[in-house]
Amino acid sequence: MLIPTQIKSLRQNFYPCLGGILGGISVSTHFWLIFMPISLFILWAGSERKIANFWWGFFFVLISHSWLYDLHPLTWLGFSWLTSLIIAISILLFCAFLGGILVYLWGLLVEIILWKEDVFKMKIFPLTIKVFFLSLTWGIGELILSQTPFFWIGLGESLIPGDIYLAGLARWIGASGLCVLQILIGFWIFYSQGRLERKLHFKKIFLLGLLVIIFLHLFGGLTTPIKRNYEYPVAIWQTNIPTREKLKITDEFIKEKLSIAQKYALSNKAKLLVAPEGTLSNNFYLSKGIKVNTLAGGFRNLNNELRSSLLGLQIGDKSFSSFIDKNRLVPLGEKMPRFLNSFSRGLSAVGGIQPGSGSRFFDPKFAPPLAVAICYEISDGLKIRKAVNSGAKLIITAANLDPYPAKLYNQFLALARLRSIENKKNNLLVSNTGPSGLIQDDGKIIQMLDLNIEQNDIVFPNFSSEKTFYTKFGDKPILFLLIFFMGLNIFWKIN
Repeated sequence: MLIPTQIKSLRQNFYPCLGGILGGISVSTHFWLIFMPISLFILWAGSERKIANFWWGFFFVLISHSWLYDLHPLTWLGFSWLTSLIIAISILLFCAFLGGILVYLWGLLVEIILWKEDVFKMKIFPLTIKVFFLSLTWGIGELILSQTPFFWIGLGESLIPGDIYLAGLARWIGASGLCVLQILIGFWIFYSQGRLERKLHFKKIFLLGLLVIIFLHLFGGLTTPIKRNYEYPVAIWQTNIPTREKLKITDEFIKEKLSIAQKYALSNKAKLLVAPEGTLSNNFYLSKGIKVNTLAGGFRNLNNELRSSLLGLQIGDKSFSSFIDKNRLVPLGEKMPRFLNSFSRGLSAVGGIQPGSGSRFFDPKFAPPLAVAICYEISDGLKIRKAVNSGAKLIITAANLDPYPAKLYNQFLALARLRSIENKKNNLLVSNTGPSGLIQDDGKIIQMLDLNIEQNDIVFPNFSSEKTFYTKFGDKPILFLLIFFMGLNIFWKIN
């Protein structure tokens, strides 16, 4: 029989785990309005306990990144079934552990800054300074993570598709700002509940917070959609070639399929054909030349190094004449650490590739200037923003998400929609097994193909030179606010 202290300990450890699970679920579902606020309330409620922060972060990543398990089976790469299972579980647990450590470190900062006195009896002004600073550190932390190989799908992206109106604020504050906003909402719920429980005045704080949230939704929902035009039809080719079968696919097979896609594009008077990541093999050659301007994911050699690229073929070209290389590579999946090169070729059918230039700006000459994201480069809003600032008028996202489940497709789509909102640009997606289609400049889906079938279709993207506040200024306002509130915290502590 459990004694009261054991029950208390069990509850203290159970709730952070539950909070992380709810947060992880909300990242890839339509339940943001239900799960994420509760999850962040639980995070703040347990933030004074170090282990609670770890468990929240561990389970948040374990659930939100659970698609990593679908790497298994890797038998097609020569691993045994058991080895494959161990690899997949180990990668998932490592990422979850890293997520736990990151939230644990944030919790240490919370303990130092916030929990030195009773939060519910603090004066509003110093409390506001502390909470804003702590929320901003989380937002900047997610911004930093977006520049690393660790594919953190964080709070910034979790608003889509659950709350597209609040996500509309991204055109002003970007993903980092959305992250900060959600942390603040979580604290508002925690603080209101805490004051109610202690029978302290809470109605004014609760009502003020509610009014602010309503206003933010109204402000985020205000947008002037760019008038659609239908003067530039683009053909998209969703190839639906399972990754585990690519080793068996010949160039002749791809040429036959490409010929069908070209005929479809020409019959619909398309000015451009776009195919997903990894479609064309290295040294792919067409003896008769391409019949329609094409952007296709494929591979190329540079100084005996393999690159994954978006290759441009202009009408008449027999091989690519322009390209943009993938910069952000999947650890182990695409790029092995050099000291492991002699032991394994990694978890990739191509045996590892090298990164290209960090710029995502691509001007193929036969199409308007583009901002290009190849696969999970879509999680790096900073580079997409820079490409738009350089003159890109459309975002093109080429990917191969096979063999992962629909959960990752949804997360990937949420990232793509957020990039559109941030920069007020259409986003044309072409993926091997999906998602493929067109996203409007306000993040709403215009057209999307069915998953896991081969399909050709026509979309009509808008090309726009318009720039949002976020496109122009990026995360500088968030960084300025972080420095400002850090200074206020130091000043308040000294005085």
